[in-house]
Amino acid sequence: MSPNWVIIFLGGLLSATLSFSPALFHPAFILFSYLATLPLFLIGLGLGLYSLYGAALIASILVFVVEGALAGSEFFVLSALGPIFLVNRALLNRKQKGKVIWYPSTYLLRDLTLASAVVTVIALGVYLYFSQGEDAQIFVNNFLKVFDPEGHLTDAKPILYMLFPFLPGFFAFSWSVMMIINGTLAQGLLVRFHHNLRTSPTLSNLCAPDKLLLVLGLTLLLSLFGVGTLGLIGRNFTLIFLFPFFLIGLGMIHNWLHKTSFATLGLTVFYLCLLILFWPIFIVILIGALKPWIEKINLVS
Repeated sequence: MSPNWVIIFLGGLLSATLSFSPALFHPAFILFSYLATLPLFLIGLGLGLYSLYGAALIASILVFVVEGALAGSEFFVLSALGPIFLVNRALLNRKQKGKVIWYPSTYLLRDLTLASAVVTVIALGVYLYFSQGEDAQIFVNNFLKVFDPEGHLTDAKPILYMLFPFLPGFFAFSWSVMMIINGTLAQGLLVRFHHNLRTSPTLSNLCAPDKLLLVLGLTLLLSLFGVGTLGLIGRNFTLIFLFPFFLIGLGMIHNWLHKTSFATLGLTVFYLCLLILFWPIFIVILIGALKPWIEKINLVS
């Protein structure tokens, strides 16, 4: 067995183990399950797509065997195909005058937004199938019976009741966040040990996908004035389409603070404010949405 296949197998095993660790070992291990895609990103960004295919397949089969068909299918769609799609895009490149030009961060943001929209559609389908006109309490109880038969999330019921109309969007939003966190962690580790296949994407110079601001406006209108299913679609897609502008806003704030003499302190205080308070998130989103006009003002001045 070649060294690469050893790494591929161990990566798939680790990914699957992290995924089903709360059910197999202890409910407190649920935090580790959020890192299930990290080994797959490490293999994909360090060894390439074909190695990632092998590790993702091994991990999916193991989850299927240990937790059953539903969990195995969920893992394959969300935790295997997600990294495969994003790594595929991240490793695209072309040569120009002898220099390798990697797939830009802006295009990665566009593709992540597209993938998040697909996850939202899937989550909405599951939501509508299981809710079938039921109120929040009945739906959440039925949902937890299917997706948490061990009862690990019982204490989260009050929060789930409150977030009931936004569950599909929050699910897709959390999926996007974990894809970014695990992909960034993997790339950082690979760069640290000089095993990365590509240079690291950055937040700087991020731009919104074409027409995204218009689409966001339409989903906002649906969320405010839509009735029934239309309102549900509007609320959940609004949450997803706000996220790219949040990342763009973060990139602009990074750029501004890096031009000062207190960049490290400024970024530390800024992220502490984001963690402690809630409202600064909306300011960051607004900055991201207004980026084209802010840049025009800077050019004029």
